[in-house]
Amino acid sequence: MKIRSIILSSVVIIAALLQNHCSAQEVTAPAAAKPVKKAKLGETRNVHRCGDLYLAGQFSPQDIEKIKAAGITRVISLRTDGEIDWDQKTALDNAGLEFIVVPFRAPQELTDDVFDKVRKLLDDSNKPTLFHCGSANRVGGVWMTRRVLDEGIDLETAVKEAKTIGLRNAEYEQKARDYIERKKKAEKGNKPSKSKDINASFLDPDMDVEAFVKRFEIDNREVYAARKEVLRALNLKAGNRVADVGAGTGLYTHLFADQVGDSGWIFAVDISPKFLAHIKDKAASRGTANITSVLCREDSVDLPPESIDVAYVCDTYHHFAYPAATTQSIYNALRPGGELVVVDFERIPGKSREWLLGHVRAGKEVVRKEIEDTGFAFVEETAIPGLNENYFLRFKKQASR
Repeated sequence: MKIRSIILSSVVIIAALLQNHCSAQEVTAPAAAKPVKKAKLGETRNVHRCGDLYLAGQFSPQDIEKIKAAGITRVISLRTDGEIDWDQKTALDNAGLEFIVVPFRAPQELTDDVFDKVRKLLDDSNKPTLFHCGSANRVGGVWMTRRVLDEGIDLETAVKEAKTIGLRNAEYEQKARDYIERKKKAEKGNKPSKSKDINASFLDPDMDVEAFVKRFEIDNREVYAARKEVLRALNLKAGNRVADVGAGTGLYTHLFADQVGDSGWIFAVDISPKFLAHIKDKAASRGTANITSVLCREDSVDLPPESIDVAYVCDTYHHFAYPAATTQSIYNALRPGGELVVVDFERIPGKSREWLLGHVRAGKEVVRKEIEDTGFAFVEETAIPGLNENYFLRFKKQASR
């Protein structure tokens, strides 16, 4: 009996331990992605439901009460002006439903901005939402990017789901696949490089700006000595909006401000508050009114989407602590057709100086590939008189991708 009692007690203890272990697993395990099920909202076309998100084609004014009765509080539409013959916004406003439009109608209009906006909107899980277009074709193409990147569904499963929902256009599918691939690459690349270590002096609150002026603005520094030739190659126009990324002491910031004139604008972007204070003080002393100082993060230039025509990165790319994320932020900040120009050091083992080999993270070929992987199109490498250890690469943001 004593042995039986010990065994029973042991079983109880083990069971309790197992129960506690399972409970802990239930708490810490990631939630499974919600399944997609067929649904109905009045006579609305092609309705599917995934949790509190309804994915559908077009609904009629008569369906609005059914939509509201389902607990939906927000409607997101991908349709453009003129696609329906009734005032959808007013009807939804009158019903007390929030209405948001992220319009596109053709593959060339399905840009990263559309994907980004919809993913951000759908991230608000506290708002039961109807996400629709005409037939759910566009909805399927856009939603699959969130399904993969934000909900952890594997790509091929997400594609099948999207087709079940209504995706038919192969170009929409390819656009979504391309976006997902680039975002995953950027995520992998959003890790600190060894460049993070070489930025410590710029973040030092006791940094001596004048010491850097003496180092950076001298004739034996190529990008200073050849500044006129670099300006000529940039070919800035009056009215251009330019970001001087890694502006430093402001050498090019002030040159750019003069070149774009009063109708243009310069954003001096840097991680160093002391550099930016120096640029601001110098602008005030010169009476320059077309410069904005932007204190950025180490993984972003922190500029609004499509706010600039040109981004200039001079002897700074090798200082990017998060190259993929920072370059992506530059891409987002450029207007379609805008240009990125990178001037940086050649890094050629056996040829470059030992200091450069130890200081610069990657050579020109690697830099070019990283930038192209972000989505930029390579335009040209320009030979600049006076630049021997530095190269000048020009890239363009494509009108759509």
